[in-house]
Amino acid sequence: MSIAKQILEYAEWHDGFGVDEIMKAQDGTKRITVLCILSRLVKQGELERKAKGIYSKRSFSSPFEVVLTEQEKTLANLLQKTMPLVSYCVYNGETLAPLQHHMFHDAASYVEVEREAVETVFHLCKDHGYESFMNPTMEMTRDYIDLGKPVVIVKPLVTESPLTQKEGVMVPTLEKLLVDMRKDEDYYFVQGVEETYIFENARSLYDINESRLKRYARRRNINPQNFNLQ
Repeated sequence: MSIAKQILEYAEWHDGFGVDEIMKAQDGTKRITVLCILSRLVKQGELERKAKGIYSKRSFSSPFEVVLTEQEKTLANLLQKTMPLVSYCVYNGETLAPLQHHMFHDAASYVEVEREAVETVFHLCKDHGYESFMNPTMEMTRDYIDLGKPVVIVKPLVTESPLTQKEGVMVPTLEKLLVDMRKDEDYYFVQGVEETYIFENARSLYDINESRLKRYARRRNINPQNFNLQ
């Protein structure tokens, strides 16, 4: 039996182990060899790092779910009817709530559309009675927007954003949200220490597509190495 298979067999029965435990079971195997095999198994998705130097069998978590209230569904329907050729995504601010440490109630509906259509969609939302804001800065969000209310925030959709569908509505993927919260000014309330906490929670609860996250991070001029995925 190969060393890799022995490690995976060991992981079946031990939830959380380090190199020393593997070394005891692999008499005569060099430490650097074990470290290299552990690293490869992590990259292959067979194992996961629970903490520095601690490994366990990879758990397959539930898929990440974007929150859609009736307001987002109505907004998506409005966009599909009036601007069917415009790329968009919508979601509710409560989407990130399960990942937060210090709970911040965000009931806003986020509408992202192609940059050329942002102003048109902003006025479309206002004309339909929504309290709307267009690509707000940190200062505007902090001082003038009550995120506890179902306001509408219209923002430009970055080209080649990673999107998916939920109930026939285009929504952002987890990878997109994790990158956006680090970049966008209106996410000021989850940046800094809270951002780190959210990312760690997301990494432990859901499968993060590393290539998708890094590719989108580069689209947003963020160094992908800033995301600790191991």
